[in-house]
Parts: sequence; structure tokens; C-alpha cells
Amino acid sequence: MSVRTMEALRAGIKALSINPRRALDVLRLATDEDPAMADAWLGRVAAGDRSMSTLAGLSAAAARFGQDLMTMGVHPKQLAVSFDVGYVRLVLDDGIAAKLAHIAALLAEREFEQANALLDSISVQANRVTYVRAQLMHDTERWPDLLAAVTGCQAWSADQYLMRAASLLEGKAAANLGLFDRALSALTRASESSLTGEDPVVRDALYLRALIARCQGQEDEAQHMLADVVARWPEFAIAKQALADPTYSLHIVDHVTIDSRTDRWDPATQTTPAQRAAADRADAARKRMADAEQSLANMVGLDDVKRQIASLKASTITRILRQRKGIPTPVVSRHMLMVGPPGVGKTESARAIAKIFCGLGILPRPDVYETKKDSLTGQYVGDVEVQTREFLSNSLGATVFFDEFGDLAHGGYAHGDPIGQAIIGVLVPWMENHRDEAVLIAAGYPRACERVLGVNAGLRGRFATTIAFESYQPDKLIAIAQAIITRGGDIPEPGALEAVLTEPFTRFYNQEHRTEDNDIVRTIDTLGNGRFVRNIVEAAQKVRDERIVDAYGLHHVDLTDDNLGEEITDDAMSLLTGADLAHGLQEALPPALRERSLHV
Repeated sequence: MSVRTMEALRAGIKALSINPRRALDVLRLATDEDPAMADAWLGRVAAGDRSMSTLAGLSAAAARFGQDLMTMGVHPKQLAVSFDVGYVRLVLDDGIAAKLAHIAALLAEREFEQANALLDSISVQANRVTYVRAQLMHDTERWPDLLAAVTGCQAWSADQYLMRAASLLEGKAAANLGLFDRALSALTRASESSLTGEDPVVRDALYLRALIARCQGQEDEAQHMLADVVARWPEFAIAKQALADPTYSLHIVDHVTIDSRTDRWDPATQTTPAQRAAADRADAARKRMADAEQSLANMVGLDDVKRQIASLKASTITRILRQRKGIPTPVVSRHMLMVGPPGVGKTESARAIAKIFCGLGILPRPDVYETKKDSLTGQYVGDVEVQTREFLSNSLGATVFFDEFGDLAHGGYAHGDPIGQAIIGVLVPWMENHRDEAVLIAAGYPRACERVLGVNAGLRGRFATTIAFESYQPDKLIAIAQAIITRGGDIPEPGALEAVLTEPFTRFYNQEHRTEDNDIVRTIDTLGNGRFVRNIVEAAQKVRDERIVDAYGLHHVDLTDDNLGEEITDDAMSLLTGADLAHGLQEALPPALRERSLHV
């Protein structure tokens, strides 16, 4: 501070009441020379300069607020400078008020991040500071933060109007969060005024109470209260709108919605519960699609099957797009047949298809309900029908996998298969009536399935797609074994898979017989194809584990010993030898084939 700046301050303050423009010019000289002279900035505000830069200068110099004026025998209050924050007018009479005035200007310009930072810099606990913070949260609709700020404001007895204004903000926040009891309590305090004439706090408190009544289903009460507000404040436009439109109401949100914002100060960046649910569904759909694709990719061979499933997916996508564009799209059945022997990936493929249909929004659930004839059999034919209907009803919205479909129509009955006929009699209308709500995938040997389709004239037309599976050839079976071993974190002894498994796999593949339906059934089909291979690997792993325990004397060990097994290498723990695989093969075979294999 220099003599020159003090003279400029004195001249400027003296000129305020006579020539505000002249005062502003002089005071500008003072702040230019001494930016820390808060009282010169205050004088500029008193002269009408309420620019952001001036209020920022005043805020930055707040530590010296009033000091220079006091040397002149002037108190800052004598300049009669005030500023508005929401419902409240505050006097610019100290350093805290200097910062709050800057914050109020920032709020008006929606510079919320800067306003918040400046509020955080105020260490003094004061009701007016709390109120301004509440106003920030009000302007940005951060209702939970507003409630946290004004908790206890009913005790602000020193300034009744400030207390009522804070209570109004509390009521707004609570109402918009659906906390109606707290809102009504706060709004009651806000509306209790001894003031005469215009009181926007009372007006808005009564208006909000009317909207709460509407939200609580008390429309007559809401209309009565709104009519009273409009009568008392005829220019209150939103009250008129609410009175004329019974659907006009509060926009209730939850804290999760507010916390979802990408910009904490901008309500437009938050997501509603419906949007979050849609996003969750979309994420789940993408995951299901990815899981389905990965499941198919992990399956060895089945190139034709994978192509058919890819084609089915493509057709489904294009049908969805056609419907969205309003292009005529004939209704098609999504039920399908999977024909082929057991253990070749039909069930896994059905699960992948279920995930694809769910991921594309065709079905709401990715679940697969598995059943077969024996699972639906009851003591009486009527029981079968009831059980079948109940099972199908539970599966709506999902996929049904009907295994051993060819067993539905056995021969040997004088008048057909009554149990199979009962199941088919329920299936056919269900497949037609619920073709948009569920998918049925029937699986079995091809000619046996064909025989079942001939039992009921309406059954064949319900299946739009047939996917054919073949028995796994020896090289594919060995590839499956390698994949299972690798996924399990193990390593086969080089050449062991081929040396141990090629001959029996080839023999089991070439051995075949024909069923009464003339379906070709290979021995490898009877053994279960891929399931048989998994059984071999799992049995071999058990043999390997026993070998390790024997070799390293681990039958009696202290598992609390952290050094246990240090001498065993990772390779030794994960290696599957030819002997392990040979023993695993014998364990996985049924006794009759096991004996034959031993003598080969």
C-alpha cells in the first residue's frame, strides 16, 4: 500500500455518492497499482462494477478486507453493497462475504467446479457459507449433498430468513429424492413467515407441498393447494402449469442416478434407472454373445455346425434390422433339430444358441431347460401331460433342449406310444403358440427323429432348422484330448496321445451297427465321443496324481508346511505320461471293451 493508492481509495470512496463513474475510474487506478487492496475492489463493486474479474479480485484480496477503509474511519457496511444467492441477499461486509460474492457470480455463470473449489477454501464454519454450498448443490441438483449441507439448519435462529431459505432448499432436495416426510417437515418451517408482502420462500414452499400431495396420490388436495398458490401469486407460471396439467409433477431421482454422472455438476450426464438397466442388459447381451462365440470357438472341429449357427445368427440379425426399418418380415419358427450321436457338442451348441438369441434380444433369458422323455414320465398319461405343460411353462422366455427326441415314439405298442403321444400332443401347440417366447431344440439320431416327426402332422412344420452333427473322427478326438489337457493346465508327454489313443479311437470309430430306425451307431457314439475323451483325461490325471504322491512320499504330509513340495517341479506336476493315458483309457472304458482292449 502506498500513499498514492490510499489517496485514490479515499477519493474514490468520497466520489461514490456524487459521481459513481468518476469513483470507478479512480478506484481502478488503486486496484491496478495494488491488487491486494480489497477495499478498492469493494468500492468498484459499490460503483456498479460487478464483473467477474472485479469480484474475483475482491475475493483474492479478501484477507485485507476493511483494513484500509478503517484507517479512513469508514466501515465496509457503510458502502451498502449486497449480493444475491438464490433466495437470500447477503451483505458484503467482511472477507468471507467477499469470497461468497465471487462464488455467487460463479454460480450465475454455471462455473460450478470453480465455485466448489472456492467454497472448499473457506475454513470458517458459518451459516451463510453453508447456505451458499447448499445453493451450489441445488443449482446442480445434487440432492443428497444438499441434504448433508443443511442438516440442522432449523437451529439457525440468528437469521430466521436464512433458516427458512435453507429449509426450503432442504425441502426441495428431500422431495426430489422421494423423502416426503422430511420434505414436508422442512417446507413447513420454510412457510412459517412473519413477513408481509412478497415472500418467494413461502410461495415455493407451498407450491412444493402441492406437488408432494400429487405424488402421494392426493390429487384433490394438490389441486386445492395449487389454486391457492396461483391466487396469491398470479404471475407464478409453473404453478399455473401444474394446476392445468395433472401429470406435472416432481422428477424423483435416487443417489445412484446422481452418482452416475460423468460430469458431477451436470444432471444431463446422469443415467436413469431405466437407462442403467438398459445398459446392463446391453452389457450382458454383449457378454453372452462373446461367451457363445468363445464356446463355439473352443469346440474342436464341427466346422459345418459352426457355419450353420453363424448363418442362423446372421438371419436373426437381418430380421431384426428389417423389422426396425418397417420392411415386411415374415414370421418364422426358431425351433430346430440337432441330429447326430451323443457327445458331439449338441448340448454345448444349444447353450451357445440360447446365449446368441438372448444377446440379440430374441429371448429374455439365456437359460437352457434340459429334458427328455423319461424326465416327463408319470404314473399315468394324464400326469405326463401335466408335467410337460408345467415344464414348458417354466421355460417360457428361455430355450428348451429336448434330448433323446427319437425316443418319443417307440414301436411295440398296439396303438402307438401313449406317453410319447401325450408329450407330443402338448409340444405341438406350445411350439406354435409360444414361438416368440421360447425356442425348442430337439436332439437325437437323425432317422429316429424323422420317425417322431411322422407321428404328428403338425410337428414337422414347427422345426425350421436342422443342424447335423457327425461322430468325431480319431484325429478330432485326439485334438479334443489335447484341448482338454491344455485348458486344465497340463502337458501331455510328446507323442503320447497319438501312441496311446489313435488305435483304440480308430477301432471304436470303425465299429458300427444299425438301429431299428437304420441310424448308424458307432462304438465311439456309444462311449460318448467327446465325453468319453474327457473321462479318459480325467482318469489319467488321477493316475498321474497318485504317481506323484507315491514318487515323492506324500501320503503323510503336513499341509501347513509352506515348503511342502518344493522339490517337485511344475513340469512334473503337470505332465501326463503315456502310461497315465493308457491307464486312463482303461478306467474310462466299460468292462467289456476294457477287457477287449487289454488283449489287442
